[in-house]
Amino acid sequence: MIVDKIDADKDGFVTEGELKSWIKHAQKKYIYDNVENQWQEFDMNQDGLISWDEYRNVTYGTYLDDPDSDDGFNYKQMMVRDERRFKMADKDGDLIATKEEFTAFLHPEEYDYMKDIVVQETMEDIDKNGDGFIDLEEYIGDMYSHDGKADEPEWVKTEREQFVEFRDKNRDGKMDKEETKDWILPSDYDHAEAEARHLVYESDQNKDGKLTKEEIVDKYDLFVGSQATDFGEALVRHDEF
Repeated sequence: MIVDKIDADKDGFVTEGELKSWIKHAQKKYIYDNVENQWQEFDMNQDGLISWDEYRNVTYGTYLDDPDSDDGFNYKQMMVRDERRFKMADKDGDLIATKEEFTAFLHPEEYDYMKDIVVQETMEDIDKNGDGFIDLEEYIGDMYSHDGKADEPEWVKTEREQFVEFRDKNRDGKMDKEETKDWILPSDYDHAEAEARHLVYESDQNKDGKLTKEEIVDKYDLFVGSQATDFGEALVRHDEF
């Protein structure tokens, strides 16, 4: 059923272009649904807007009631970070978010004007020594933990090479803000296009550059693990798209 919907021109084949459009549509729908679900929870006074106070009270209410509890420190940090992101999303600075601004708050990677905060938060997470940069060990430590093992797997060695060759562009041994941005939000990389190309490459048995329904169903597992089916969710909820 989903294949029929992806096949926009109804010629019985799914092309890379059709897959790319569909994946973009699926991403948008996921974000829209996610925001809708959370909206009801946070818009306490039902005025069609969400203020920082509303968001803070719902998210951190129990911490605010008892700020000295054991996990208080974590909550305090998270709240400071959320407030900074909320203020960035809130374009007019009134500390009240419209639906569009709230979407930018929840999904900052989708908005150009939020990219700096995505980079900043990523750097804060990975930069363990707090020097404002990501060095090689911090970069590797974010994706692999040695746990006392002496030998590193091959992919970790490859990542080390990637860091030296491509990530650390000015060769100073660490990644600054711009280098981190190029890594996590590359300007010349389209996720939907890359995913579509991968799906066609892996599923196109007769290598004619397009997919039949049979070729897709044969690679059921691949599509269940893909954004094309919202990672399988679309197969569970039959109201789909």
